[in-house]
Amino acid sequence: MRTSNRRARATLAIVAVTLSVLGVVGPIAAATPQNVTLVSSTIFNPDGPNYGTFVATGDAVDQGLICATGSFVDTFLAFAGYENGKSVQITVGKTYTCPDGTFFVKMQIHANFDGTEVFTWIVLGGTGAYTDLRGSGQGSTVPNSVGNVNTFVGLLLH
Repeated sequence: MRTSNRRARATLAIVAVTLSVLGVVGPIAAATPQNVTLVSSTIFNPDGPNYGTFVATGDAVDQGLICATGSFVDTFLAFAGYENGKSVQITVGKTYTCPDGTFFVKMQIHANFDGTEVFTWIVLGGTGAYTDLRGSGQGSTVPNSVGNVNTFVGLLLH
């Protein structure tokens, strides 16, 4: 009788653990990525980090995943190498600030010497309302008189 009692408790424990895992994983797995377009206007600062403002649009803004406008600052920049003397690889970190928190983005840029760029990007995390923010996408850059304009297109989710 003891063996069947142990089996029953073990089976019940397995069922309880499975249900608790599904209760946590289910909602996370059910999250639907939302499209976003984020346009950031960068001011090149020779005395410190580059900075600027951004405007975001798309379902990610409509669903409250990120704010519609805010500011940002470049937190790191690393040149990764030249390609054929015509372009360079650059990794840039940005901290975006909204009224309800911040989120961190890493860009991997393929920069041409005419100032144009294409890049991939990924959200590395955040604070406040953006602690669980995740996402990635692609983008492009065009130069202007004070810096450049980055256009990020991709998907975000919490």
